[in-house]
Amino acid sequence: MAAESSSSMKLGKSYKLSDPLTAYVQKHNPENPFLARLRDFSIHHRYGIMTSPVEVGNLLTLLTKTVGARKVIDVGVYMGCSAFAMALGIPDDCKVIACDVNAEFTSLGQPYWEEGGVSHKIDLRLQPAVTTLQELLDAGEGGTYDLMFVDADKDNYPNYFDFAMRLLRPGGLIVVDNALWSGRVADPSVQDPDTVAIRKLNDLMLTDPRAESVLLNIADGIAIGRRRP
Repeated sequence: MAAESSSSMKLGKSYKLSDPLTAYVQKHNPENPFLARLRDFSIHHRYGIMTSPVEVGNLLTLLTKTVGARKVIDVGVYMGCSAFAMALGIPDDCKVIACDVNAEFTSLGQPYWEEGGVSHKIDLRLQPAVTTLQELLDAGEGGTYDLMFVDADKDNYPNYFDFAMRLLRPGGLIVVDNALWSGRVADPSVQDPDTVAIRKLNDLMLTDPRAESVLLNIADGIAIGRRRP
């Protein structure tokens, strides 16, 4: 029998919340000190809401280690907290293909990558992610990637899922951030393009025969899909 809750944790990124249970979760999520410095800097930028929280970063590091990842894709870099976290989970001679279009934001994060000793594992591609993903397919790299994290332009989420199904090896993982979109996905009156696209992504994760998945109410919602054999 479950214990009766004495505290509740709201949906959202932990650094935007201040309830006791969130504080408890943060206490039990220690972080690489260089990544912690990057995350703190990123959060306090004027676009800091784009920063992924520590629990998502630790999840990414753990997943990369769990699947023995050597080839990883990060769609949506911002300042690189997610790329940094995944770089921590892969061997020294392996790469995170980091996809973004904003040289200003990524350049702010790069000194922290250097200080943290992971910059040589992050291969930054400054062009639309769909272009980079198609280039990987055209280079014959379909079915060779171990993990793909998506936290970018929401209207392309269904496209990123399809690219993942073609780029991931059997057993590889796609991890998608903002899958609950502050709860808007569950409100049928909300029909803006981003929300509609995220709903479509969640439906694809559920119904596409190439994947098996779980949708979690962690941070702003995390969807994890495994590429079926």
